[in-house]
Amino acid sequence: MKIVKILGGLGNQMFQYALYLSLKETFPTERVTLDLSCFNGYHLHNGFEVDKIFSVTAEKASAFDIMRVAYYYPNYLLWRIGKRLLPHRKGMCIESSSLRFDSSVLIQDGDRYFDGYWQDERYFLAFREKVLKAFTFPAFNDKENLSLLEKLDGNSVALHVRRGDYIGNKLYQGICDLDYYHAAIEKMCTYVTPSVFCVFSNDIGWCREHLEQYIKAPVVYVTWNTGAESYRDMQLMSCCAHNIIANSSFSWWGAWLNQNSSKVVIAPKRWLNMEECDFTLPDSWIKI
Repeated sequence: MKIVKILGGLGNQMFQYALYLSLKETFPTERVTLDLSCFNGYHLHNGFEVDKIFSVTAEKASAFDIMRVAYYYPNYLLWRIGKRLLPHRKGMCIESSSLRFDSSVLIQDGDRYFDGYWQDERYFLAFREKVLKAFTFPAFNDKENLSLLEKLDGNSVALHVRRGDYIGNKLYQGICDLDYYHAAIEKMCTYVTPSVFCVFSNDIGWCREHLEQYIKAPVVYVTWNTGAESYRDMQLMSCCAHNIIANSSFSWWGAWLNQNSSKVVIAPKRWLNMEECDFTLPDSWIKI
């Protein structure tokens, strides 16, 4: 039996669910389930969204299933305490703190419990078409998104700025700063002649004030997808021809789900402020 723990915002949930899909294909004779128990008492983001947005289904692990290979935590707070105090059990596969790719994930059979974000396409790249099918967005049905969709041609660029909860967080700050976006815009313009920049952010005011001086093309600031509809920003990112992403799993998926065969994706070479960080971006993406 394989159990994948799901926790975090939409982007992280998608990485974990993609691993779940990959494990089902890799170990067809084994039972593969999801542990959603930590969403109890978890007040960040919008809760478990993958099933609501994409209408996917998955078997959920019971408390008994989890206790066979790991520890069952009925809520988020107990998990935060337990993970610091209790030793790892034999069947627990905990993601490396350096985010190093672990090839044993896709090789070792038998009972295993996967606790991590697994932000590396190598965990599911062999089943890309299955992942793309699972993460098919519902059709747009509002005039703002439909109107913007009509403007997205082969030279449209999605640009994502993550601020808000990143400000003041030592793990993220100082990476995707103004210098990064200036360099990314210049680099993008050496590959394509942008017809429009679609700017996505949780701080549109900052973007208007600081980015427009570097953009020599029409700009659309996407402000209308909020609350339960926030995922529509990711959907629009995937519909643009090219992407400039932040060090965020949300815009990572916006770029990865972009099926333009000639897409240009520009990403930060440094993903996190860690002394040892083995996070790896897709080979074809341009890192600056």
